[in-house]
Amino acid sequence: MSFLCGERVELEPLDPDDGTHVEAYRETRNLQPMRETGGYEAGLTAAEARDRIRERRGTEGAICAIRAEGTVQGWAGVALHDDRAREGEVSYYVLPGGQGKGYATDAVRTLAAFAFDSLNAHSLVGRVRADNDPSRRVVEKADFTHEGTRRESLYTDGTYHDVAIYGLLREEFEAARAPDDAEEGADEQD
Repeated sequence: MSFLCGERVELEPLDPDDGTHVEAYRETRNLQPMRETGGYEAGLTAAEARDRIRERRGTEGAICAIRAEGTVQGWAGVALHDDRAREGEVSYYVLPGGQGKGYATDAVRTLAAFAFDSLNAHSLVGRVRADNDPSRRVVEKADFTHEGTRRESLYTDGTYHDVAIYGLLREEFEAARAPDDAEEGADEQD
């Protein structure tokens, strides 16, 4: 049951009663390569994963399973954190078998459109561990701008890590998805 469709992915509401969804959410917390790039010290049981999904679903926004190639490849979400400023935050995790295929970028773009069009967001933020180059490329390809770095603001596995902060304003998003009028005008003059 698709909720939102991107170019490469379908996003469906992450369901705490769907074993496939719960397992994908758990794997993003339990697999060592995934835990190394996030702020997660310990893995989750299935019951804990269901509880976290229910908590995330209680916020204004969306948390979705990323489906591509007929299987769940991970999850992504957007949540509004400041009702007055209308600021939201995107999050995303793609399991190792689906990485490098553009699924996270497509999910982030699709959720950004949802946030701006349906949630009336004014801006979005993405927080990425600064040494996680693939994750940085996701938000950069989705037209987010690097706004700064919070030094040693993430502590995991006994080590402090820098966090890169990326932002996207509604006007930037709209400009990026609008057809280039200048090119259309140039074509008409030829």
